[in-house]
Amino acid sequence: MSSSPNHPASIWIKLPAILAIAFCLALGISFLRWSPSSMALRYQAIAQKALDQKDYQTAIVAASRLLSFGGESRNEALFKLALANLGLGRTADAAGILQIIAPPDRPVFAPAHLYVARTLLSRAYLSPEMKQAIAAQLENALRLEPDSIEAKELRDRLQNRR
Repeated sequence: MSSSPNHPASIWIKLPAILAIAFCLALGISFLRWSPSSMALRYQAIAQKALDQKDYQTAIVAASRLLSFGGESRNEALFKLALANLGLGRTADAAGILQIIAPPDRPVFAPAHLYVARTLLSRAYLSPEMKQAIAAQLENALRLEPDSIEAKELRDRLQNRR
């Protein structure tokens, strides 16, 4: 019995090649659709969801991957990394990261400056040095976001505690 091109057995011989071509086309399309900004947004969302759910290990992984994109997502990634480290009790690591994104002497990342100010302001006793540090953090936040309602409210709370 001879095998003709229309014979059903010949389709089984061609199937691996057809599947390989389909796979290559799908892979090519996915590479064309991939963009760093969409991946950065995805990792940002994963890190935030993990923080919200107190899944700090996942937040660290997602924030670390977000950090690899650099650019505009760098400070956001570092902030999420600091929060995840705090959640795991790694206060020294978190403090080191916060020094990078919320230094008292210059504005870097408004949410981090607000976080530091809010955390310090929540303490029962505020020394004059601590009040000065809070004021500096709030000033940095307001330089970055002049219309920040939270920064203005925290500044008012600080002034009422003097």
